[in-house]
Amino acid sequence: MARKLFPSYGSALANSLLAALDRERVVGGFVAAYVSEYGRRGILGGPSRDRELAETIGREAMLAMIHEVRQNLPRFFGKKQRAALRTEEKEAMDAFSRELMAALGRAWHWDGEDRRQFRRDLLLYSECAMRQAKAADTRKRGKVQAEEPPFVGRVALLLDPSMLDQARRAARKFYGDIGRLAQKLLRQTLRSGSA
Repeated sequence: MARKLFPSYGSALANSLLAALDRERVVGGFVAAYVSEYGRRGILGGPSRDRELAETIGREAMLAMIHEVRQNLPRFFGKKQRAALRTEEKEAMDAFSRELMAALGRAWHWDGEDRRQFRRDLLLYSECAMRQAKAADTRKRGKVQAEEPPFVGRVALLLDPSMLDQARRAARKFYGDIGRLAQKLLRQTLRSGSA
């Protein structure tokens, strides 16, 4: 039986992702845990700096979660990669993605430049993932270090540029956490939509 992926699921998922970031204080919890673990109270700069840091890291978290969703969406159709999908399945995924981005844009009150910048950054995540996949074979044959996703370096610089190694370790762990959160919310959205 073919499964249906409706564009409205994209809007529902955007709302779930936004609510999870806000309600569960995902970013605030990450920053607080970092400050506590490494004794870095100095990176906090008062309410306006803390809010700006949370918003900027929250944007990176959303980029990472949307990228994770796009990577996992073919599994909804029982495939591992987008290339293996039939034309109508790809069209359904594209409509879903358009609605996801539109809902996010409405929630964050994007103008045209905000939308273009977010898409450029999302493309950066996708291009990095493609390079990682191509390099996987090379790593198997020799010692080639894996490229990290843009999230790790960008969040580390935002979080604590003077202690970059430990900030990168924390960002790497956080990246895994938000990837799992995105997968969970995607499963919940598609399960409730197909019930």
